[in-house]
Parts: sequence; structure tokens; C-alpha cells
Amino acid sequence: MPGFRPTTPRLHRRGFTLVELLVVVAVIGVLAAITIPVLGQVRVAAHRAQCSSNMRQIGVALLAYAADHRGKLPPTAHTTASMANGRYESWIYQLAPYLGDTDAVRVCPADNETRQKRILETDGLTSYTLNDIVFDPEDGMPPYNHVNLIPHPGRTMILFNASDDRRPSRGWDHAHCAEWTNWFGVLADVEVDRHRRGERAADRLSGSANYLFADGHVQNIEARDLKRRVDAGENPGAVPL
Repeated sequence: MPGFRPTTPRLHRRGFTLVELLVVVAVIGVLAAITIPVLGQVRVAAHRAQCSSNMRQIGVALLAYAADHRGKLPPTAHTTASMANGRYESWIYQLAPYLGDTDAVRVCPADNETRQKRILETDGLTSYTLNDIVFDPEDGMPPYNHVNLIPHPGRTMILFNASDDRRPSRGWDHAHCAEWTNWFGVLADVEVDRHRRGERAADRLSGSANYLFADGHVQNIEARDLKRRVDAGENPGAVPL
């Protein structure tokens, strides 16, 4: 018909209602509550695995060093903290010929960024600390710095995650394991909860740490389990006879 214009249906668009928006927000919140803890656990597990790899590489390097030095292990800052060949010859650098990338191995990925930066910017520093009973036996003590004279290598801890309570320095590259007569003695040297989610718990029992043994194997031990051993009168840093 003249003047007739076909009409198209008008689309009616409706926005979200308040209830629908609240449902969406609630779903996102639930997903975040599920996902964030899982991501945190994955990150902790990854750091723990990389730290364990670092320690195993150090363990292999220590045994290789000993093989080239008639069974003797490298000394700590008790006996060497001087410059040689343009850098401080700390034990970690004495192992450099047996390690691939020393900088990649000497830093624990679970250390905070400030600590990692200080370690990498200073020659001779590392996230890890040695057992002085083994590496620096005092006068009158058995010479456990000889690998062949360690009675039970598979039960003797030789390397730990250094405590955050002490600022990394060239002179502090060893734990005073003979003083581990109580839990506070252990905490002074070792970050027993290095691998954890979030900040330190007040009781320091929420987390774990890796420990290198004289036979080269690495074991992850929960802080709670280590404390039970200490409370039972055991010194986990001692050399079992």
C-alpha cells in the first residue's frame, strides 16, 4: 500500500538486576577463595623443590671437593674470610668449580626479595649455612670435616636454611649446632619454617625446611616434627655415633 512502511520488532534490552549482580560477585568470591590458597600452595611447593635441588647440587659439590682434597671438606669463616683472586674465598665459592651457576645455587628462592638481593650483591654470601660440628671441629673434637670419618653420613645434617634473624654476612656462614640444646638454639641458626605460606607464625611451627645430609640426600622436615625431637632431648645437628 502506498505510504506503508514495514516495521521491525523493537529489541528490549534488560540490564542485570541487583540480585544477579550479587550472585556474580558471590561466585567470583568463592572462586577466589578456592584459587588463591591453591596458588599459594603451588608457589611454596615450587620454592621447596628448587631449594632442595640447590642443596643436592651443593651436596654433590661438597663430595667432589672432598674427593679432590683427600676427603677433607672446605672450611667456614672460622678459618677463611680473606680475599683471594679478587673475591672472598668463602666455602660456597670454593665449591664454584663443582657447581654450574653458583649464583643460581647459593640463593634459596623462598628467601624474601631483600635478602636475595643482598646475597647476590655480595661475594661470599649464601642462603645456606653449614654445620660447624662437621666443618669446623674444635680442639679435642673428632675431625668430622673428613667425609670418611663421619660415622653415619645418612643421619648427619650438614647444611641448613639460614635464619632470617641474622643478617647475611661473610662471617656468619655456619650454624653453632653444639648450642642446639633447646628450640631457641635451633631457631637462632635455622629458618625451620622457611617453606611456608605467608608470614612467620608466632610459634614458628607452620612450615618446613630442607636439610642436606652428609651422604648427599636432602630431606624436608616439618618444623613441628623437628621441635618434637628437640623437646625429647635430641640435638638434630649433632653427629650420631
